[in-house]
Amino acid sequence: MSEEKIQAGVQSLEVGLTVLDALIANRKPMMLKELAEKLSMHPAKVHRYVVSLVRMNYAKQIDDGRYDLGDQAWRLGLSCIQRTDAIQAAQPMINELHRKIDCGLQISKWTSQGPLIVQWIEPNQAVSVITRVGSIMPLLNSATGRAYAVFMAEDIVRPLLEQEWQQKKLQQQRVYPANWTEFLQMKQSFIKQGAATVSGDMLVGVNAICVPIFNAQGEIEFCIAALGSEAQLPIDLENERVKALKETAQALTRYIAHR
Repeated sequence: MSEEKIQAGVQSLEVGLTVLDALIANRKPMMLKELAEKLSMHPAKVHRYVVSLVRMNYAKQIDDGRYDLGDQAWRLGLSCIQRTDAIQAAQPMINELHRKIDCGLQISKWTSQGPLIVQWIEPNQAVSVITRVGSIMPLLNSATGRAYAVFMAEDIVRPLLEQEWQQKKLQQQRVYPANWTEFLQMKQSFIKQGAATVSGDMLVGVNAICVPIFNAQGEIEFCIAALGSEAQLPIDLENERVKALKETAQALTRYIAHR
């Protein structure tokens, strides 16, 4: 094979990845014309690359004709997040926490779409959960979502909160907090206790308590949520399991901040 053909093949791959990058950067599905304009490429040329991305499941075409990221793109991103140095370094302490409290543990990272579950550690006792690795958690009625909403900058989380309130309004569903004023009241309470909680909001009889782990810049590196029955994991800061969860979060914050 000539050097020229090898070089052409590499260039083709780079163009294809550029198209994928555009889909990632836009954060919303795009029409082919919109994608072509963003890339300053002819629509016919962009279409050829999009077809290949769809075939490999890195992109998909939705019902209205727009293109969005496919499952393989999400799996790639999730795999990168799971290999984040901080989470890998924290794994022994996370495993020790799991052994100590014997509750289900959800590890999450922040994305532009909201909190993403990157790891789920099963408890010895069965706890039914409706979220799996790769799930984006709601900000309003999940402990994980509330933790990010409370401990992150308001200008980042408020637009996502407003979207959820609008969705709940359209679905005629009541939710707490129901507005920004109620959220600020809840925020003060959660900051004081150093954790976000829900009690049966997503699953009847299941409590969840989520704690943030911060990096050296004071930003959330990841969050750990413990899930258990009302008897196993009461919403009580003096409970031994809750104390162990908070102590681990504090130890991890110190460890990650000084790495």
